[in-house]
Amino acid sequence: MPTINLILLYGAFMLISLSGALSPGPLTAMAISEGARAGRWSGARLALGHGLVEIPLVFGIAYGLGAWLRQPLVSGLIGLVGAGVLLWMGYGLTVGAWSGRMRLYGGEGPAPGALRFGHVPGGMALTIFNPYWAIWWASVGALYVGRVSVLDSGLLAIGGLAFTHWLTDLGWLGGLSLVAGSGSGSIGERGYRAVLLACGVFLLAFGVYMAWSGIGFLRSV
Repeated sequence: MPTINLILLYGAFMLISLSGALSPGPLTAMAISEGARAGRWSGARLALGHGLVEIPLVFGIAYGLGAWLRQPLVSGLIGLVGAGVLLWMGYGLTVGAWSGRMRLYGGEGPAPGALRFGHVPGGMALTIFNPYWAIWWASVGALYVGRVSVLDSGLLAIGGLAFTHWLTDLGWLGGLSLVAGSGSGSIGERGYRAVLLACGVFLLAFGVYMAWSGIGFLRSV
């Protein structure tokens, strides 16, 4: 019976996880732009970097990290640093697309910001410096981690919850870059640059919003 309950809980959590995975955010924007710029498997590599940060976090929450992440000071500092990262990446993507340095038929073009070190490290950076990701796990995610701990306190059960959630991220990010990469040859040079430009502008706007939110968190300390 406990095993059946765990399976049902995993299934429910996978549906809940879509609320986080499908929300507009930096990873979604980069999966689209990198799929068009660097190839259809970019999203899967971003998801791998995301998972390398996220799965250990789930185990940390199971052992009390969630309360620390909910502190306004922590959220505020993460938000400000994350805003800097997103503004840096958004600026590089926007300028590269606007100036024509990123071209569909002239090679991949330079990667924006932290992605110059690769998609896996870039996925890790975009995850770490997103305070809303941490808050989601410290609230909604922590609720399900607690339920798993009640049903089965073993590390394998908690790992199963983390892996279930990560599969939704992999499917979403991988699917976006697969579609963007497969269709990049048919959208033309202008369409390609428009996609990159739109993603760059989105990152800039999200970076400003994250900075504003980070300041708001710090003011409440």
